[in-house]
Amino acid sequence: IPEQIMITSPEPGDPVSGTVDITGTASIPNFGFYKYEVALMGSQNWATISAGRDPKINTSLGPWNTTSLTNGEYFLRLVITDNVGVSLEPCVIAVRVVNE
Repeated sequence: IPEQIMITSPEPGDPVSGTVDITGTASIPNFGFYKYEVALMGSQNWATISAGRDPKINTSLGPWNTTSLTNGEYFLRLVITDNVGVSLEPCVIAVRVVNE
């Protein structure tokens, strides 16, 4: 959802390595918290990378250290939960981990 739930960096399809700064927007009415997660493409096993309790608008959501992941295609998603515990539809992008 533009201006509410979006990842602006990395962009879909981007190669990522090392520690990556995840940027975007996590700001909805009745905001509770956000988290960003990763899953190997084709898997539904989401691992939480980090979370935050403050709304963010077009800024850093936090770092993602990719060095423990094997190289390959992954989904990165941003999930926002409102202040009564309801999660909105997440923003999901595909990225390629390419560590040395």
